[in-house]
Formats: sequence, structure tokens, C-alpha cells
Amino acid sequence: MASTNVFPQLGDIGDSFDSFSRPTVRDSINYYIYEGESPLFYIPMEGGALDLIGQSVESISFSIYNDGKKIALKEGMIFEGQNENQIISTFLFSLDGDEKKIHYKIISYNSIDIENIILFKKDSENINHLARPMIPQSGTVPKPVVISREDWGADPPDGQYSNHPYYDKLTLHHAACCSAENIEEGLEQVKWIQYFHQNGRGWMDIGYHFLVDRAGNIYQGRPETVLGAHVGGANTGNIGVCLLGCYHPPEDNCYQTMTDESRDALVKLYGWISDTYGQDPGALLGHRDYFGTTACPGNNVWNEIMIMRFEINDYIESTLGPSISFQGSPYPNPFSDLVSLRFHTTENSNIQVDIFDLLGRNISSISGYGSDEVIVQWNGKNNKGKLLSSGIYLAKPVGVETKNPLKLIYLRGE
Repeated sequence: MASTNVFPQLGDIGDSFDSFSRPTVRDSINYYIYEGESPLFYIPMEGGALDLIGQSVESISFSIYNDGKKIALKEGMIFEGQNENQIISTFLFSLDGDEKKIHYKIISYNSIDIENIILFKKDSENINHLARPMIPQSGTVPKPVVISREDWGADPPDGQYSNHPYYDKLTLHHAACCSAENIEEGLEQVKWIQYFHQNGRGWMDIGYHFLVDRAGNIYQGRPETVLGAHVGGANTGNIGVCLLGCYHPPEDNCYQTMTDESRDALVKLYGWISDTYGQDPGALLGHRDYFGTTACPGNNVWNEIMIMRFEINDYIESTLGPSISFQGSPYPNPFSDLVSLRFHTTENSNIQVDIFDLLGRNISSISGYGSDEVIVQWNGKNNKGKLLSSGIYLAKPVGVETKNPLKLIYLRGE
């Protein structure tokens, strides 16, 4: 078996046969009858599809054979493709068995060309429907604007979701179709992809967790806290994002490159996902990186993934603000004139330290500004400039983690 980018979504969710016999054709007075079959195969199946070029197709049916015997006849669902005169027909039928093949019969009022026979393989992944949902972390990276399922008119799922028991994978896909250039086109195409996934592929919902159009709009697929259907055999712990468009130049009409808007949206989306769900941006892979059975997300996207990992890291760091840490101990301590508190910061920062007495009253606030090493000093005076009595005072840096307030021992001079 080998996969190619064929009809929208099939390169992502099915495998085409390396070769297959050309169909026999019968030409009647009113229509053509095409019949053909796949090679023998031995892996478990969930269904299959035909990808063809033609017009005025009346019907497509599939016969399923197991160990040489016909065991089922299925009427194919017919979908119009994104390319001119492109048609796809799918059927759903689950079978383990041994030696299998698929026979098809097409009735058409015009001549057609068979492009591919596609097999939907069974997902062997063990899915635990009882896993508890993972609670998102309270991160610092803001969530980008995401168009909700309600806003794009999502149909409800056809069954029960399975929760992710953990998160350890990030995957980028391309739709191999659906080149939405604006939100109006995006709303329509995301809805179409859900329809195809539910009806043509038999999945309970759209397979992806998020989709991004070429204008940079982000759409919620199925909730990211549940298993998707986007990398067969590796969906557990895997959050999948689909970039609308086609980005694999070896295929016809699949030569697009990422727009600046879509790339920026992907970086911000993956930055938020990584921060919220404890993911390492270095884990970002293309669909093809798992089992090598697809070209997805296309060369023009896949070649950018390594650089995008760094861009995601840089974006996350840009949202964190400066890193400030207290260094050493207050010096001198005890003191009678000035006590110095030394801090290290990664960029220019204003560092404030509040001084409290043992009753918890804020009696003074001091500050220092700079980068790298910043020294903040206190002279034993309150906010009104009056010298305080000798005693123990507590210093608490604002926005800087310290295990405990810093104890300052002030010995007032005569």
C-alpha cells in the first residue's frame, strides 16, 4: 500500500493501492458501466473509496470479498470534489478476515477515469473511554481568538468522545483542499470537512481539534481535550491542527505556501497549546512523520516545521516578561546605614521591594531599575523619610519569587 494526495481529505485518512487493474467498460445505449477491483489485501478494513474524474455518475456500488466469497454489497455515498469534474464515492464496512478485495461497479451517463482506489484501514489504537479529562494548566500565553463550533454551525458528535489521558504529541496537517482565503469561505469549508468526516468516513465528528484558514482565522474542531481522528494509530495524547489549503507541489493544483497570516496564527495557537497543556514545541511533527504513509502536510509546510518550532518557543518566551531572581543575601545585615538587595533580570526592569514591620504594616517601598544586575538599597527610613527604630523588618520583592520574606536587621545609629 502507498498513499498519495488525492481527493480532499483522502490523503490524510486513507491509503491508495500502488496499482490496480483498469476497469472493464460496457457501453449501452444510455450509459456506461465500469467494473473493476482492488488487488488482494490482508489488513483489517473499515471501508474504502473511489476517486474518479467524470460527470453525470448515476450510481456506484461496492462488493466486498473475503477469502474468495462475496460477503457484502454496499451502495457508495457520492461527494463532489473541489477540482473540476472530480467525484469521490465512499463506503463503510468493518472487516478483519484474511484475504480480501473490493469490487466496484459504476453506472455513468458519460465516460470517466478512475484515479485511485482507497482503503480505510482499521485504527488499531487502544482507546480508553473512561480516562478522566486532563485539566488545562493556568498558563501565561494568551489564547488566540478561536471561532467556536456554534459559530461555524457544527453538527453534534455522533457518539461519545474519549478523553486524552495525557498530552505528548502535536501534529500539523494540511487539508489537501479547501483553500479558504477568508472567514466566509472558511466557515463553509470547515462545515464541509465535518460532513465528509462524519458521513464519508464514518467518524463521530470532524477529525481535527483546530483548523486554520489562509487569512489566519482559527476554528475549533472537536475539543482539544478529547482524542481526535487525524493520525491513525497515534491519536492518544495528540492535538491535531489542520491548515486549510493544499501544499504539496508534486500533486496537481497543490502548490500553495503558507500565508503570513496563517503562519502567525499557527505559531500563536501552538504556543497557547504548548503552554496550556504542558507540551514541548519541539514535539511538533507533520502527519507524514509518524508512519510515512502520507505526504501530509505537504512539502511546502513540512519544510517549515523545524523553523516553526523555534518561532513557537520565541513566542512563548515573549509572553513571559522578564525573568527576575533574587541573588545571595541582603548585605550588610545587620546594617545601620544602607542595606543592599541584589537581583538578576533578563531585560530592563523596574524592581520594587516593599518593607514591612513585624505587625505586617507596609512602612516603605523602594525600587531600582536596570538590566542584568540591579541593586535596590534601603536606608532605614519610612515612606515619609523618617528614620525608623532599630529592629527586625521584612522585605518582600514585588513579582519575584522568594521562599520567605527577607529578614533585615536595622541598627539605628545615634
